[in-house]
Amino acid sequence: MLKVERGNVRDFYPKDPNLTNEKQLLGALHDVLEKLQTKRLPFWEKKFGQVPTCDVGEQCAVRKGARIGKMCDCPRGAFCNFFLLKCL
Repeated sequence: MLKVERGNVRDFYPKDPNLTNEKQLLGALHDVLEKLQTKRLPFWEKKFGQVPTCDVGEQCAVRKGARIGKMCDCPRGAFCNFFLLKCL
């Protein structure tokens, strides 16, 4: 039978950890998580195919060659001018 001695948890970790490397890894992980969080669409927008609303005067569409795609919907009473690509 193998006898296991109880030891301190700190015995399993190195005596002189490389904290700068750990801080760099944590910083990189934090940056990746922030980017993923900003790219995620809210559930209702993804489910119902809705786009977010933009303010009057903001860019509401983008021109990609011959095509124009909507970035956001203009508020009630305004419309997206596809020549200026802004809410008017």
